[in-house]
Amino acid sequence: MFGFGKSSGSSDAGIVRAINANSVSSEDLMSRDGWQHICRVRARNMSRVDELAWQRLCARRGYLQQRQNPRGF
Repeated sequence: MFGFGKSSGSSDAGIVRAINANSVSSEDLMSRDGWQHICRVRARNMSRVDELAWQRLCARRGYLQQRQNPRGF
């Protein structure tokens, strides 16, 4: 889990870099544990996470969820 790439790892700094670079994997966005971890890291590093990058990440997650379950159940 937390497939943010070998160079960035799953440390807070690596996850912040992945958020800001829009390189968080789809698997991590769709995984409940992955999303919770991403949100916790963002909460600890609010000033380091670009707000526009966060909005894009949330929109991408919403798109993936809708695509996975288009009828809502």
